[in-house]
Parts: sequence; C-alpha cells; structure tokens
Amino acid sequence: MKKTAAWLAVHALEQLGVKFTFGIPGVQNTEFYDELNKSEQITPVLVTHEGSASFIADAVSRVSGTVGTLAIVPAAGLTHAASGIAEALLAGVPMLVITGGIRTDLGKRYQLHEIDQHAFMKPLTKASFHIQRHADVVPAIFEAWRIATSGVPGPVFIELPVNLQLFPEEVGELPAFAPAPPAPLPAQADIERAADLLLAAKHPGLFVGWGAVDALPQLVELAEFLQAPVATTLQGQSVFPHDAPAARRLQLRPARRAGRAQRLRRVRRPARRRHALRRAGHRQLRRAGAGEPGACRHRPGGDRRQLPGKGGARGRCRRRAAGTDA
Repeated sequence: MKKTAAWLAVHALEQLGVKFTFGIPGVQNTEFYDELNKSEQITPVLVTHEGSASFIADAVSRVSGTVGTLAIVPAAGLTHAASGIAEALLAGVPMLVITGGIRTDLGKRYQLHEIDQHAFMKPLTKASFHIQRHADVVPAIFEAWRIATSGVPGPVFIELPVNLQLFPEEVGELPAFAPAPPAPLPAQADIERAADLLLAAKHPGLFVGWGAVDALPQLVELAEFLQAPVATTLQGQSVFPHDAPAARRLQLRPARRAGRAQRLRRVRRPARRRHALRRAGHRQLRRAGAGEPGACRHRPGGDRRQLPGKGGARGRCRRRAAGTDA
C-alpha cells in the first residue's frame, strides 16, 4: 500500500498510545498536522511558543502514562523548544521531538529552515533519527520510543523531510508495536546490602528523586519502619506526600550561609535589646517627671536650665549628671 510519511508517523504514534501532540504547524509539517487532525485518538494542541510546547510535553510524561510528544517546525521551532528538551534530558523525562525537514529530493542548498538539526540536538537528546525512506518511518518512531523510555529516560529527536510527507510511496506490511520487557530488578545481593546499610545506620534518612515516583507505597512503608525523615529533590517533589509525618522540606541554603546568618542574629540581638530597654527607660522617665514643673525629663531631680554646648537637652542633662557642668 502507498502511504505518506505524515500518515505513517501518525499511525506509529497511535500504536504507541500517544494522546496529545504539542507545537505549531508550519511550512514543513503542515501535512503532518493534517493527518493529526484526522486522528480519532490524538489531539494536536497548538501553543503560542515552542518553548511552552516542550515544557507541557515534559509535564505530560511526568504525570500520565503516555510520552509527551512535540510536533514543531524545524530550525526556528526546534531552537525555541530547546530549553524544555534540555530540561527533560537532565531530569530523565521521556519525550518524542518530531519536526519537519527540508526537502531531500532536490539537491539544492539554502532552503528555508536549513540547519544541521542533528548536530544541534546531539547534546540535548539521547538519540536522533533523520528518516530517508517511507519504509523507515514506523520502525524509527518505535525505536525512538524504546530509547526514550528505557534506561535513564530522555528525549529523542526525529526529522521527517517534507517531501516524504507530501508524496506517498509503497511501504508494504507495517510492523506491529511490541512493548519492551520491564527493566530487570537489581541483584538480590545488592538489595540485601542496601537493607543492611539502612538497618545499621544510627540516624537514617531518605533523599528521594523522581525515579521513585512509582514506588510510593513501598517508600512510605520503609520510612515508617525506619522512623526516618524523607526529603525529596526538586524534581521529585511529587514522590512523597508533603503532609506525611516523615516529610521534611528540602533546604537549599548552604550550611555556611545558615551559620553566618545565625551569628549575625546573635550579634544583633543584644544591640536590639539595649535599644529597646533604653527607649523603655526614657518613657518611664518622661512619665515620672511630667508633673514636676522644674524637673528635667531626662534625669529625675535635675533642673531644666539652659546650658551651652551641643547635644540638646538630653546631652546637657547627661553632662550635668556626670559633673561636667560647673
């Protein structure tokens, strides 16, 4: 049967269980969006900036059972989405990044959006695919999904040249998607060694990342058994309930800064106390001498005569009390 690469890409995404794509249509992915619009399973979500699309796809991968998928234009659209793609790579979040591509059947240079996308994506993704034949579309997307979700998850880049989207070709029988087997468990010896270390610890604590997102019941049971506090990384804030008795807030301030702040508080506290006592003493003195016509308001029993010198009435009273006024 003859199919375009746009139809084949949507068919592959449907087999993978993708429910949404995020991006903006353009010159080199219009046919892809036409096929997405016909799909009864996938909803293309349009955004105002590709950076938003990549972060939305990141969130979809984190909180749902599907892989967040981008459908964006090449070059400018891909560079706009780079921040969210890099975030997914650093955080271990699976993502499929699908762009259009310049025509590969003309042999012409300086086409619209012509950049080396794969060199640009190499440090930001786990792998990249530049599809050259219609028959490679479905297998490449299946392989991209496998790479994105296996080991340490991350984004994978796929480029669909626009000429493959425009013109149909014979593809034969389409391969069926076979889910990858679950990741093997750690060796029993490693599990026993970890358990021994936890039991031998005098003050055990758990610092949990996003990789434990599917182990919440076991994590709660372990924390209760060890009576250990639990803190999470910034990426793993949804891993452990924050209202649990064992939950602890992650402190981002370095210990050295915290110590300096405590020292400053210790230095400043006596000074604040002295100022407060001095103000309270002045108020008491004013109340005590308010009804005496000849009394000095700063020193009970003193007179209010005008003395030369600087410092005002308070300074003159203090000098008189110290015996400096003759």
